[in-house]
Amino acid sequence: MNLGLTDRVALVTAASRGFGRAVAELLAAEGAHVAMCARGEEALKEAAAVVDAAGPGRVVARPTDVTDPEALAQFVHETEDRLGPISCCLINVGGPPPGGLNDLRPSQFEAAYELLVDSALRLSRLLLPGMTQRGWGRIVQITSVTVQQPVPNLTLSNVLRPAVHALTKVLALEAAPHGVTVNSVAPGHHATDRVDVLMADQAEREQRSVAEIRAGHEAEIPVGRLGQPAELAALVAFLMSEQAAFITGQCIVADGGWVRGTF
Repeated sequence: MNLGLTDRVALVTAASRGFGRAVAELLAAEGAHVAMCARGEEALKEAAAVVDAAGPGRVVARPTDVTDPEALAQFVHETEDRLGPISCCLINVGGPPPGGLNDLRPSQFEAAYELLVDSALRLSRLLLPGMTQRGWGRIVQITSVTVQQPVPNLTLSNVLRPAVHALTKVLALEAAPHGVTVNSVAPGHHATDRVDVLMADQAEREQRSVAEIRAGHEAEIPVGRLGQPAELAALVAFLMSEQAAFITGQCIVADGGWVRGTF
């Protein structure tokens, strides 16, 4: 299937590892020009080299903290100066720290809101006017299964990830008449650094081995294993494609069947 992404300009945040890197690499393989950002310069440089080799398009990589409004705006402007108008965007950030309600300080709630919600708002404001004016655009936000089913000890994610999808729904309604789609993707347990951190935290709290924790999670997933970042990247690439023009405002769960709800 030709996804129609050749020569499209795609911006990917938190692109140095995990889902962001997998999506950037697949979009490059599909012929897109890719702009990548992350906070860590060395990891971003390494990831950019891999993405650059994956396809014929050009790659721009800039260390950027998405919670810094000025830095985020500069990244967008540099991307469009060097690659052209941005038509696809993956809004992706690192997860907030684990913890129950009484384990977390008010400042941690504020920081998590700025990371998860404010950054998505800022990037959407920067990109949507151009997309709607040109009559074509794709925004995909990575959230979490916590949008549909709360996860123990992930209070910040349980509270704030649903807000990100609510933003997805609002933006989708506004942008749909202009040929722009906005969707959320909600991953469950995947083989990422983030999941490794959460499993290590759980192992410490429960005084068990990480191997035991991993085996327990895999047993709860009907397909019997963790997901791979490349599998989520394939879903994101489809949502950014020409063929996905009738899909907008949705939260698509990719969790191997872990969520037990019917919707």
